[in-house]
Amino acid sequence: MPAGGTMATNVVNLDALIPREDFFIEGGGDRPGSSGQERIDIHHLDNHFFATRLRKPDFQRETADWTPDKVVDLIRSFIDAELIPAVILWSAGNFSFVIDGAHRLSALLAWVLDDYGDNRKSLDYFGGRVSDDQRRIADRTRKLVKASVGSYGEYVGARNNPSALPPPMQIRYNNLANQYVTAQWVPTVDREVAEKSFFKINEAATPINPTEKKILRSRKSASAIAARAVTRAGTGHQYWSPFDPVKQTRIKELGKSIYQALYEPPIDEGPVRTLDLPVAGKGYNALPFVFDLINQVNKVTVPDGKRKSEPGLPEETDGVETIHYLEKTNKLIERITGDQSSSYGLHPVVYFYSRTGAFQPSAFFATSRFIDGIISSGRVREFLATRAKFEAFLLHHKEHVSLTVHKFGAGERSVPQLVLYLSSVLLAFQTAKTGEEILAQFSENPNFQYLLPAKPPLLRSPSEESEKKTGFNKGTKSAAFINTAVAGAPKCGLCGAMVHRNSMHIDHKHQIREGGGNHFENAQITHPICDSLKS
Repeated sequence: MPAGGTMATNVVNLDALIPREDFFIEGGGDRPGSSGQERIDIHHLDNHFFATRLRKPDFQRETADWTPDKVVDLIRSFIDAELIPAVILWSAGNFSFVIDGAHRLSALLAWVLDDYGDNRKSLDYFGGRVSDDQRRIADRTRKLVKASVGSYGEYVGARNNPSALPPPMQIRYNNLANQYVTAQWVPTVDREVAEKSFFKINEAATPINPTEKKILRSRKSASAIAARAVTRAGTGHQYWSPFDPVKQTRIKELGKSIYQALYEPPIDEGPVRTLDLPVAGKGYNALPFVFDLINQVNKVTVPDGKRKSEPGLPEETDGVETIHYLEKTNKLIERITGDQSSSYGLHPVVYFYSRTGAFQPSAFFATSRFIDGIISSGRVREFLATRAKFEAFLLHHKEHVSLTVHKFGAGERSVPQLVLYLSSVLLAFQTAKTGEEILAQFSENPNFQYLLPAKPPLLRSPSEESEKKTGFNKGTKSAAFINTAVAGAPKCGLCGAMVHRNSMHIDHKHQIREGGGNHFENAQITHPICDSLKS
């Protein structure tokens, strides 16, 4: 997923079903050619030694790209004896590494184990913690499978009496005895050759996006390890397992803390129906975003990987740098959200989401840099004094961010311009300009003329005939809710700007030392930073 793109939120997480293993393993490729298992039938996946040997390379992407419909289609194709492309494996030591076909094998394993990301194997893998999104999609997939082809348990239960099955399932039951997936084996004992095969095959089939490729090529770097710790809240495959136990624990703690700050509370699929949005959108499949975040916070320049001979980031040796990166990132996130006294409690709806309720990574990176500039220049109180007007302008002109990203590009490409935009708007309010005067300034400034006249790109009215057929789309419904809800959103009693549920202090209007009491009439909601800096 590109850092400026849309996070996948309707895909099945099958990542736990084939464990990961270090590709550099004792023994190398000890069975080159086709001397391994050439036909994988359903019994090989049902508590068979072959399934226990299956591994994904430690640099393999998450097996979380398929929708529920695609998982169902694969299972149906298998038991209907339709053609399924061969999987490609490489033998090393005691393991059979999946070079290509991890999703195909994982979908079949999910059917056999009744685990679509929410059952025993997945729960063990993710430390008992799976997101509400993951559970919802798993349940949906299970129901689709049962309705389409039946559960694997139903076929196993009919072994002694297949005729008890409905006629379509009887045919499929008979198919199961003879159906298989062809396995091809990489004919090499050289680990580097096998790794190159992986990249070549995967880029040809489903192109690996540039950020993801950087992660894979720098998979043992502090940046990649830190990013993986965050995206799975310190659970899943333990990329930090070579480090000593104390460091492992610290990495998991920081990963979980940052994940919770970024991605909780979780939000449902569909139109936005609450202002309690997580800071960073839906957390599902967010590795490229978090990788970019870790590197931007820690000022790490990642090689673009355009030259094959160009090395990736240096390998982490002891976990020290990984912890440093996580701690620095955690400090930034604590400025943005949370109830620490240093938190600005930036409301996600104001800063990080489009008018239609889509998370905007570029806006997140720009805002964090903007706030850092305010702090480093000692202008915190000046910011708080005009915060309410400043944020009201951002809310009213949401399309400015979308148009900036459209003009300058997603990810880092639009961040400098967005920082300039935020700084210019804030400065204008601090010099007593009105919103109309700011727009007039923009119309005369070559840096901002592209914003005017601005119309929300995703909210242009469809044709009358189209609207009759389809009604309002998801983005329009979200925009309607947000536009209505912000008017009644909780406001800080000190600065007047919106307060998010994750960054809420309850303060005394009149201090105890001034005779104020602890009754509710003397309580007010504030941002943590406003509470800590009040005179």
